[in-house]
Amino acid sequence: MPRQVTRRFRGTTVIDNLRLKNVSGGPFDEIGRVYHINTASAVYPGDDANSGLEYEHSMLTIDGALGRCVAGRNDYILIHDYWRPSGEAAPIVVNKLKVHIVGVAQPNLPYPALHPATDIPALVLGSSGQYSEIAYLTIGGGDTFGGINIGFYTGGDQEGQVDGVWIHHNTFGHVWFGTPACGIQKLAAQNRPSHAVLIEDNEFLGDLANCAGAITGNAIDLLPAVAARAVKNWTIRQNRFKGCYIGVNAVYGYDLEVTDNLHIVADAVNGEAVSLAATMFGSMVADNKAMNGMLNAGYTYNPFRDLAANTVNHWSMNRRGNAVIEPVGV
Repeated sequence: MPRQVTRRFRGTTVIDNLRLKNVSGGPFDEIGRVYHINTASAVYPGDDANSGLEYEHSMLTIDGALGRCVAGRNDYILIHDYWRPSGEAAPIVVNKLKVHIVGVAQPNLPYPALHPATDIPALVLGSSGQYSEIAYLTIGGGDTFGGINIGFYTGGDQEGQVDGVWIHHNTFGHVWFGTPACGIQKLAAQNRPSHAVLIEDNEFLGDLANCAGAITGNAIDLLPAVAARAVKNWTIRQNRFKGCYIGVNAVYGYDLEVTDNLHIVADAVNGEAVSLAATMFGSMVADNKAMNGMLNAGYTYNPFRDLAANTVNHWSMNRRGNAVIEPVGV
């Protein structure tokens, strides 16, 4: 019999029990079907003609599994051994409501990796993919795009209303998988707001401050600059940012929460950990820690920047090295 799991806090995923039919007390009351993806097994080779419902009958592509999912049914896609197979969508567009794309971690190796072959995002989330989960993956990206784009990344449809997405326990910017411009991106051109996105317990790897990652720009880049396209009620917590140009860059939004993140910064400009533009309102920025080198003294720049007026956003107990520091307004 499968091990039964009952938890009373947010955080249960199908990893707790790969054969479980119902999860009680997790982020959702029930789950639908579980589809398995495997591109590397000689014994159980993946094929999109398979049912995908057991590991022994895995499918080959994530896009193929998304085609089997039913919107709103809380279906899971479990990714086992994975290297971009022939026939995979580029980018992979999460187009089903309440779908969970979860990597099954391989010991001593990066999590199953999504790596586009060209200059595109690895994953794109639009409104049809709201309330979904992306977890336990290594995510690459194109040279001018993010690993995950919130809203479509190019072409005529710039719809960006993506609510309730949960992105956690992923690695962005591993050097094996391209040189992405950022980890998670919401482009300025996207024409709808996004609400209640939760980004937690991820790792963002850049190439500054003697770090050996591949992200060449900002780790989380939220670029819409008008109210109709704003980020609202997003939570960014308990992530690790290592050598990225800016950890969290936000231009227009309301009630953003940025808490308990760790940052290795290059100490080259202001705002390398968190940078809020003058059009961010009601944000909470607390208990973040930025560091460069072993010494508490000798910093040149402030890693926390807020261009709004003093009472617009709310800051507390953020540290540069071992010292609590207030944000700078330039």
